Amino acid sequence: MKIAAFYENIVEGARANHIPLQEAVAGLKQQGMDLLYVSLLSLKEDEKRIVSMLEDLDLGQEGIYGFYDFGNSPEDESWKELIDLAKRLEAANVLIVPGMIPEEKQAQRDFLIRNMKKALTRAAAYGKECGIAVSMEDFDGLEAPYCTIAGLEEFLRDVPGLACSFDTGNFVMYQEDELEAFRRFRDQICTVHLKDRRREAEYPDDRSKACADGSLVFPAETGKGYIRIKEILNLLKEQDYSGNVIVELFDYSPKHLLEGIGESVRWVAGVLNSENGQGQS
Repeated sequence: MKIAAFYENIVEGARANHIPLQEAVAGLKQQGMDLLYVSLLSLKEDEKRIVSMLEDLDLGQEGIYGFYDFGNSPEDESWKELIDLAKRLEAANVLIVPGMIPEEKQAQRDFLIRNMKKALTRAAAYGKECGIAVSMEDFDGLEAPYCTIAGLEEFLRDVPGLACSFDTGNFVMYQEDELEAFRRFRDQICTVHLKDRRREAEYPDDRSKACADGSLVFPAETGKGYIRIKEILNLLKEQDYSGNVIVELFDYSPKHLLEGIGESVRWVAGVLNSENGQGQS
């Protein structure tokens, strides 16, 4: 099990601290980061630089993620670009966020979900041909019809071959139990996003997410919040999970992002390397 971080988090942290990007990435590698997890948008804008940096620092490409609007455009086949890029860069998986259903379109909900499933079915089949796992996650947006256990379960049930990118911190949108979610999806997981949460901001510029009940949640360094990430890591170890884990700190204070990513990577490494599963406190 290797540890990755979101490229976009590192970019934001490096920019806020006026540190050259490659220097920031190299520093995180020294702390135990093995891989980068990169968006399709970033790769389309700067693939040559990113690939060169991965080669220079001897880092791997964990996966690639992209956003789509398949509900309104079910015939869109731009997912091929995502999967082809993953194959070329030797990434094991892709994450597709297939679209949102805003309040004004709730009357079309069933129709839009059917369209999403149609596009995802074709993408998953193509991914299988290419040896790339095509996945969805429990996206943390109330307009996503898959931000609940039941919603994500429906897509994973109805789309043949679709895998799960499991995000530990997104089931809070409806205050659902992340351990129960993990038990439901554990056999379909291809990668794990280690997102932790706080109920109050640590820094003034931490950005909040609004849950369905109106409560706010804030980002936390992995292992420092209230999400039961240590338990999930230990369950992954018990089942001989063959994928990777990705520390995620979107919405975290930009000035403190690099420090937060480093703390997260070190904490995860401590848990993974601990014989008794206790890790760091």
